[in-house]
Amino acid sequence: MTPPIPHKPVLLVVDDQAANIEVLHQIFKADHAVYMATSGAQALAFCANQLPDLILLDVLMPDMDGHQVCVQLKADPRTRDIPVIFVTGQSNPHDETQGLRLGAVDFIPKPVNASIVRARVQVQLMLRQSLRQVQELNETLEERVAQRTAELRQALLALRQSQDNLADSEARATLSTLIASVSHELGTPLGNSRMVAAALGEQTKVMAQALKAGQIKRSSLDQFVEQVSEGVSLLESNLVRAVDLLGDFRQVAADQASEQRRVFKLDVVVGEILHTLSPSLKRQPHRIVVDIAPDIVMDSQPGALGRVLINLVNNAYLHAFEGHTNGELTISAHADANQVTLLVADNGVGMAPDVLPKVFDPFFSTKVGHGGTGLGMAIVQNLVTKALGGAVSVTSTVGQGTRFELVLPRVFSG
Repeated sequence: MTPPIPHKPVLLVVDDQAANIEVLHQIFKADHAVYMATSGAQALAFCANQLPDLILLDVLMPDMDGHQVCVQLKADPRTRDIPVIFVTGQSNPHDETQGLRLGAVDFIPKPVNASIVRARVQVQLMLRQSLRQVQELNETLEERVAQRTAELRQALLALRQSQDNLADSEARATLSTLIASVSHELGTPLGNSRMVAAALGEQTKVMAQALKAGQIKRSSLDQFVEQVSEGVSLLESNLVRAVDLLGDFRQVAADQASEQRRVFKLDVVVGEILHTLSPSLKRQPHRIVVDIAPDIVMDSQPGALGRVLINLVNNAYLHAFEGHTNGELTISAHADANQVTLLVADNGVGMAPDVLPKVFDPFFSTKVGHGGTGLGMAIVQNLVTKALGGAVSVTSTVGQGTRFELVLPRVFSG
């Protein structure tokens, strides 16, 4: 396959003296596409049909001088960003100041030095190319931000709809807790994204002003491009983090609200539940270990299973790890053709023999008045037996921890 032909920068040389045009043409013809105009009117007519990458413009010309041509170029949105370098035999500092004020980026004295004019043109072409890349990057960035924002709006709308359709007060209480946790967690990535976007906007404005004034250095440009690249990377990672969290929560919320049976992978549902709980759980020093094979598929009610897990996890953090700084909760499962055994075990304080028989009794809690309602384990037993068609049991040893065992049918129609 033939490689693409590199694009040659397009230069427009404007001078009323053919000899001056020929000198510049000889300097640039090998590596540039050089076009010529012998008057300001011809230069403007050329730009109306084709936009050059840079204009080398004589100052002293009849009918319309270089300053007048520059004014018209900078007044037109199509041509105002084209770099203009004045080529003049005048050495009056006042003329140079006026030219810069009109929007020129540089001055080159006549007779031109080939090395100098080539180097200055190359610098301006590199700056123009870099500015185009930055503008394209900003346009792409805005599209990505708009796309992520739309996804967040849709996810938040799904949360509100799910919350409105909750079937019972217990489900509403569970979902409200998750919403509070997720909303708090979203504050960090969304706040970071807003700050990065604002910083990129300010940096771009400063760079554009410096470029227009012809006061930019290559080192400053390299630093700016590096800062923009880092900012875009940070912005995207924060938005991905927010969208991932909302995606998991959206599925959990839908399951909690619908109470519908569906086919699901057990490890995926458990992962979604724990992800939505992570904002509140990470404030504690404990950790959760999941050991569930990816091939365990169930046809049941994931919403009910989610509420069971939420209650068991919260129960462990409220009761089992009291006084512990290295608590560990293990969620594991094994299955055969007909049923799944789900184990939730902690290494916490355990339960005394006289407490163990009362665990599933309604309103029994060792923490009533201190964060416990006495309904959590009763809800677990009710959901496991009625909504999931299974059975739940508990074993515990003081000082060694507690283990809940759920035996669930892989297929349950309710």
